[in-house]
Amino acid sequence: MPTPTNTRGNKHPASRRPADLNIQARNPTFDLKALMEKHRYWHSDDPVLTHFFNAMQATFPQGERFFIDSARDARDAIGEENLTPEAREDVKRFIRQEAIHGKAHDDWNAVLIGLGYARMKEFDEDIEKDRTWARKNIGAKWRISMTAAAEHMTASFARVMLHKRPDLVNNAQSPVRELLLWHALEEVEHKAVCFDLYQQLHGGYRLRATGMVFAFIDFMRHIYERQVYLLKEDGLWNFRNRVKLMTQVWGPGGIVASLTPYLLEYFKPGFHPWDTDERPAFEALFGREVRKVSEVAA
Repeated sequence: MPTPTNTRGNKHPASRRPADLNIQARNPTFDLKALMEKHRYWHSDDPVLTHFFNAMQATFPQGERFFIDSARDARDAIGEENLTPEAREDVKRFIRQEAIHGKAHDDWNAVLIGLGYARMKEFDEDIEKDRTWARKNIGAKWRISMTAAAEHMTASFARVMLHKRPDLVNNAQSPVRELLLWHALEEVEHKAVCFDLYQQLHGGYRLRATGMVFAFIDFMRHIYERQVYLLKEDGLWNFRNRVKLMTQVWGPGGIVASLTPYLLEYFKPGFHPWDTDERPAFEALFGREVRKVSEVAA
């Protein structure tokens, strides 16, 4: 069988895909409405941490659809015939996982809107407009560079939960805890799919690094805007919570500080997402919960 080639006729970059990788499109259900109506501050009884997660996840529905668009357009630019059978299947499963993630976070946003945070719908519509514009006006290579970077960020959040801040999962009430674990595990499983598409499109180091800078700034801007809005709606945008936000998210030992070393790995010239494999650590630390979610999905 001939070696797959890309659109320029060069050999496909060497894959670092684990031989035992199995990207699974689980489809569990989570009753967030019952929890959030009873316990609005479901993370540590803390509005700042709770609204950090509410704000972060609110970027996901349209973000996931941007990733799907980018993966499809990159695949088509390469030509499916130029992908290995494993790569073709991984792209399909990536798209399926992201579509299910988007729906789960649509449901989360709907709960927030039902609780009175009406502007969450407007935020989502704004990102949808940006996504539609980007697909029409930004080339496939640029968009897949940003998507590969964003996928590294989400997989890095999973590493933070595993190695530095398990409290970010452990202090969330069920079923949000299970939702976070399910999403994080699947981000780990598919973390290299878009990176490998980017490589096969002959994406270079400079564009890869630029994609990460842009994706990080854009992601954090959206989170901050939504978190502040949610706190203001609750009448809690006071000095104490402003300090807590800066400390818990941006300060030493905060979420972004814990995330930063993993993000910086992306700037190594020889970097590949499968330089590390978090799947065994997930099984060791959260195996029971992950198996429970998989059983629900089945």
